[in-house]
Amino acid sequence: MTARWQLVLTALAISCSPAAAWELPPDNGTMGRETIAAILAGNDYPETSGYRQIIDFIDFTAYGQKFTQTVVTLTPDRPLIRNGKKIVVVGGEPGSEYAMDFVSTVEDKDGAAVWLAKRGITFVGPTRVGRWNFLAPTKDGSWESVPLGQRMPIFERNQTAHWTESDYVVRRVQSAGSGGSSPAQITRVARPGTLLEKQLPAATGNTFIAGYRLALVKAIPDRQNSLVLFWGMSTGGSTLYPLAKYYTPDGYLGWGTSSTGLASAAGRSVAGKFTAVYEPTAARVRERGIDDFNLYTKEIDPQTKAKWWQAAQRNPRFKSTEDPPMQFGASAIAETAMRLWNSDFLPQENRRRGLAAFMQEMFEPTYPPEELKKAPVLDLNGTRDEVLPPATVDANRKVMEPYAKKYRVGRIEGLHHYLFTQDSIKTVVTTWMRYIESGYFD
Repeated sequence: MTARWQLVLTALAISCSPAAAWELPPDNGTMGRETIAAILAGNDYPETSGYRQIIDFIDFTAYGQKFTQTVVTLTPDRPLIRNGKKIVVVGGEPGSEYAMDFVSTVEDKDGAAVWLAKRGITFVGPTRVGRWNFLAPTKDGSWESVPLGQRMPIFERNQTAHWTESDYVVRRVQSAGSGGSSPAQITRVARPGTLLEKQLPAATGNTFIAGYRLALVKAIPDRQNSLVLFWGMSTGGSTLYPLAKYYTPDGYLGWGTSSTGLASAAGRSVAGKFTAVYEPTAARVRERGIDDFNLYTKEIDPQTKAKWWQAAQRNPRFKSTEDPPMQFGASAIAETAMRLWNSDFLPQENRRRGLAAFMQEMFEPTYPPEELKKAPVLDLNGTRDEVLPPATVDANRKVMEPYAKKYRVGRIEGLHHYLFTQDSIKTVVTTWMRYIESGYFD
């Protein structure tokens, strides 16, 4: 027997090993505290593999501007096999973070990516363009060396210095907001005539999706022999759902996962909230400071919260032009389209089909694509999720389920939005493993 077949048979044995006696919740059901305790007390899916981590950079152009896509990949030495295929989880980054927070948590312990890799599952973390700090002295994309009030996206790796206030204007604005932002938002807007003024509107929903697609093509060379599951953590879902048109996964894992912009707008409209579609969020960068962080750490003691906040400084702690497609910001999407159309840098290839087609292109990332009919969706959430509580998950389902191959909602009692702790990571990822083992994504 060759070494290769020994590896495959070992992985098959791992994937078929018996698990502890606890059950997944029924569709739209809740996993209770007794089951959570059983998961934490047990070791259903022990570590089976070492792994190697690599970071790749991919240069591309969109709407006449240069961008660099970063992708972090953790590849296990002993892959876990399901029906003859390696399992790959693609983690779309949260709202104000970058891919490295999948690797290391605010506790400075293993993140979900490492947990998966140590159990034979490849993890691919594409960052949104602009979120990786190419100037970090540590060479790991960290923003810790940059003062919070001076952080702006770095869209391509050849940039030689951080932006300064000669490139942007700082503003405080009142906004309905979303995602836990404080009522008075600190935003930064590019000054006229700067390169930043060109790059920000060119970083459209389509640009984020183009970068993600390039990242997956690079990081998953053996797509045919891979079971690819998307996990859009927080705002990552708003990019990974429309990405299915260009790179269709075998299914969607869920934890704290946002939906398409259309579903987001539909959910707000149920409560009579229509103002968000008119918010002036085009081509601006929004700082996410301590007020935002406090929303997700209300039950954490002050000493621990201070330590976590310091660790969170590695993350970008800002949002930019993903807000309009994520929230169906119709006014902002239209404004971005008009700014690009009237610019002197938009390539002729983007103009060739006319303004109507160009406008439709701008709105496309807000809709669920037809390709979702090929992918089962699992929408798993904590009952105490701060931004995606059960009512929001149910509202998203009403919009998204008709477009999916199949759709299932699961809840876990008492868990919050972010997987900050080792217990929360173990609970959620063990539950994912059981869903995979159950055949939901086969």
